[in-house]
Order: sequence, then structure tokens, then C-alpha cells
Amino acid sequence: MDLDLWGNEALIRRQNQLKYQFWTLLGRVGDEFSQNFLSSIHPESKGKKLAQGQDLGGLPYQVLDIIRDFDFNNGLNIRLLNWFGKGVFLFVLAGNERYTDFDFSSLGLTPTYTEGPFDYEEIIDEKQNPSQKNASPKYQQGFQRLPLSSSMEKNFQNWTQSIKTILEVLRSDEAKSVK
Repeated sequence: MDLDLWGNEALIRRQNQLKYQFWTLLGRVGDEFSQNFLSSIHPESKGKKLAQGQDLGGLPYQVLDIIRDFDFNNGLNIRLLNWFGKGVFLFVLAGNERYTDFDFSSLGLTPTYTEGPFDYEEIIDEKQNPSQKNASPKYQQGFQRLPLSSSMEKNFQNWTQSIKTILEVLRSDEAKSVK
């Protein structure tokens, strides 16, 4: 057992402070989007949810889900994943039937081809072997690494803008489909 690490109170307090700062930042980003606005884009929206865990590939993580409808056919989910030691990532999961023409690459998102949408280690660590990609995925998803700054305000602005860009495209697509 690494008792030096276990007994390093200063390091543990610094890490916990950092987790709290990211938690606060993710909460601020989520608060930028009202439920009414999200429902106008995707009426089945279940709202926003902030969650955290201790072991995603052995590292702590935090997620902010916006809209929160994981139906692979008609759902929509926008997720910010803060994966300590790896980065901050934006994921968009769009239902195959409802968002048939959603163009991930035009928004700077890389399509994913893993068996499941939450196979983050495989997606982010690029362990996907092109010959083993899921040729007929049950869902469509794209992701991008977001910029990370030591300035909370700059992160807030960048991350919020990335989400707004996607929501505006979705809102415009929704308006077209209603006509």
C-alpha cells in the first residue's frame, strides 16, 4: 500500500478542491440553458443532470447531461464529460430516426463507432481498430475534445458556446421539420 500517497493530506485537499471547481463550473454551464429552451428543441427532454463517479478507467469523472433522452431512435443527449487526467469532452447522441441528417463533422465532432455510446476508454483513447468498428451502430454519436484553460471563466465561455452552437443547429433543424 502506498501510505505516502494516502497520507499526503495537502495533495488530497488540492485534488478535492479541483473536483469542486469543475463541479461548480459544470453546474454553471448547465444553468445557462433553461428547461423551456431545451424543450423547444427536443420536447421529450428530461432536463439536465450533473453526476460524478470515481472510476472511469481508474480515474474520477464528472458529467453534465443536457436534454437527457437516450432513446437510440428518437432521443437526443448532449454530454460534457470531465475525465480527470484525460480531458473534457463534448458528446452528442442523436436518435437514428429523428435526426437522420445530423452532420457531426460540420460541427467539429468526430463520429463514434463503438458497440455502446458510453465506451469512453475506447472512444477517447482511440483504441478503435478501424477493421473492428461497429458497421451498423444502433445509435449515432459524435464527440470532440474541448479546450481546457486554467481560467474558469474562459472554460465556461468556450464550453457554453460549443453547446449553444449544437443547440442552434438542432433548433433550426427542428423548425424545418415542423414546417
